[in-house]
Amino acid sequence: MNEFITKIKQKKELYNGILIVGIILGIIFVFRYLLPIVVPFLIAFIVAGMLRPVVDWLISYKKLSEKWASLAVLLLAGGLILLIGKYSLVALYRQMENFVIYLPFYKEQFMAGLGNCCSYIDTGFHLEEGATFSYAMETLLGIFSDFQTTVLPKLTTSTVAALKQVFASVLFFFIMLYATLCILKNYHHLFQQGKIMGYARQVLGGVLHLLGVYVRAEGIIAVVQAALCGIGLWILKNPYFILLALLIGIIDAFPVFGSGTILVPWAIYRLLSGDWRMGVGLVVLYLLCTLNRQLLEPRLLGRRLGMSTLLTLFLMYVGYRLFGIFGFLLGPVGYLIGREIFRIVNEKNELEKANGNLA
Repeated sequence: MNEFITKIKQKKELYNGILIVGIILGIIFVFRYLLPIVVPFLIAFIVAGMLRPVVDWLISYKKLSEKWASLAVLLLAGGLILLIGKYSLVALYRQMENFVIYLPFYKEQFMAGLGNCCSYIDTGFHLEEGATFSYAMETLLGIFSDFQTTVLPKLTTSTVAALKQVFASVLFFFIMLYATLCILKNYHHLFQQGKIMGYARQVLGGVLHLLGVYVRAEGIIAVVQAALCGIGLWILKNPYFILLALLIGIIDAFPVFGSGTILVPWAIYRLLSGDWRMGVGLVVLYLLCTLNRQLLEPRLLGRRLGMSTLLTLFLMYVGYRLFGIFGFLLGPVGYLIGREIFRIVNEKNELEKANGNLA
């Protein structure tokens, strides 16, 4: 058996092909069957890796034990997140409350804007006045009717399932929290035993480094984009600038969508409605967001991930077809993991080959 494996290794192209197929099948198996089980522990490992430098600092300079330093850092991080979340949720709630109060006014504005847009279409295509508006209203009423007959009954009947999901989410959170504490306390002692654990440490270290680069870069870009949109919408006197800025910042983090998903249709609608100030302002804001991303992304990411936009889009599509909505993230992550495993195995084989030649 060892001779057979050695002969395959000598045929580099065949060996690499078998290795790539094995890695792909292994990643698909892990993502489909094992990932749902280990998700809280994987998140705990990533969070612990981010917090561990602070724990090391407390141990070195404040002379705290590993246990108490880990607990202190976890409590401080959790408290900070809760504090930020509290003020953010209060601001969002107030803006959503105002939106509900002024909903009839916005409905009236929407109907007026829709009427203007339809009037432009009637004039441009020489249609009978009001024909486009009637068609649009029939379409909207059909959508609303379908929503009432299909979506609302499902929402009513799924209350028990929603309660179960809430309970599962709370359980998930506490397991993740406790796992984070355990990993923080024993971070430097993990993956130090055995050959397999050594490979696992190498793969995890490389993948987490690349994912850290990506998440950190996209997080910074999303925060800057949200701040830029918040300031711009505040200048344009939009009462929901916080809510909309957060939404645009989140959507902009996805490569397929971007800030234009919201800003461009909104700008077109405002321009056709005759609101030139808001329409032009939204166009300028979109251009600023695009320029900001073009300036920040090369600096923060560059080519460190080795993934072009086309490759990322392809991987997201493949991930979606294999794993559903979460595949948009799992596709690129699976590629990074597979690439890191391939690199480590090849480096190991080259090292063994070099040692054999020396012997």
